[in-house]
Amino acid sequence: MKKIPQSASLFIGIDFSKLTLDITWINSQSNSKKYLQLANNSSGLEQMNNWLIKSKDFQYAKTIFCFEHTGMYTRFLLDYLLTKSAHVWMESSLHIKKSLGLNRGKNDKIDSYRIAEHAYRFSDKASFVENNSSEIILLKDLLSARNRLMKSLQQIHVTIKELTKIDQQQGKHLELLNLQAIRGLKASIQQIEEKIHQVIEASAQLKEVYNLMISIPGVGFILATKLLVYTKVFTCFGNVRQLACYCGVAPFEYRSGISIKGKTGVSKFANMDLKATLHLAAISAIQHNGELKKYYQRKGEEGKSKMSVINAVRNKLLARIVAVVNRNTPYVQLANA
Repeated sequence: MKKIPQSASLFIGIDFSKLTLDITWINSQSNSKKYLQLANNSSGLEQMNNWLIKSKDFQYAKTIFCFEHTGMYTRFLLDYLLTKSAHVWMESSLHIKKSLGLNRGKNDKIDSYRIAEHAYRFSDKASFVENNSSEIILLKDLLSARNRLMKSLQQIHVTIKELTKIDQQQGKHLELLNLQAIRGLKASIQQIEEKIHQVIEASAQLKEVYNLMISIPGVGFILATKLLVYTKVFTCFGNVRQLACYCGVAPFEYRSGISIKGKTGVSKFANMDLKATLHLAAISAIQHNGELKKYYQRKGEEGKSKMSVINAVRNKLLARIVAVVNRNTPYVQLANA
């Protein structure tokens, strides 16, 4: 992870849209602000670079660029800035919104200023982006494509199922009409999964870490692949607790004084895609892993709620995953489990 530049004096906030970039910079030394709107394309990025280097105060090494996670629209700018060895901080929109307190009004120019202000005020908490490998970028795109196809397939199945409950004959007729689409979606999903396997097999590092993860009962193909992508091959998180927080399965207390005594629970601020996949893995582990099945049954008999036990299983899976990766040895099932 890149270190925070101690001499940083410029803080640039960028608000994205599909077509434009709204850019605000704050100079902490001169206490000045500048604003520019550009096209979100290669021409616009060159204009941004020319605009920046014309200022005698600007140096890439002393500037923090901050913007929100907005999916594919950020990729073009991110790649461009990384080629300049810039310090790039990608922050969640919710984090920026909550860090600046109560605000009124909203437009692209104001948003870019608020992002720059966030970078200026909280630069000591910055976490800078590093270059992703081409394999990780490709796996991320393949997983996104698979997810879209899975949602389309699910929507068709749900529609047919709901109609069949009301009118069985019409439901069967609709299923026949959608049969070709269903087969096409399944074939595309299979092709994407085969491509994912090929990408992992072609990289010695990805293959090694992937095989370590799937040696754990309950950890399957999709969970292992998503963990490779979201953790950048386990380089983003220092320990299990941090990864559990990111997945939304780490328990937190909710109480204060004598009046607030809420139940311990998980936070909603999480990677919900990874959390959902981890949940399915935990259910599978409870059904097919003798050790975790006994654990689930025992805790249920002790009066623990179903979801709290499932969450404990999710944490156990994460702990085992991190352990085998750090130890660099496959998981060994206990003989009496």
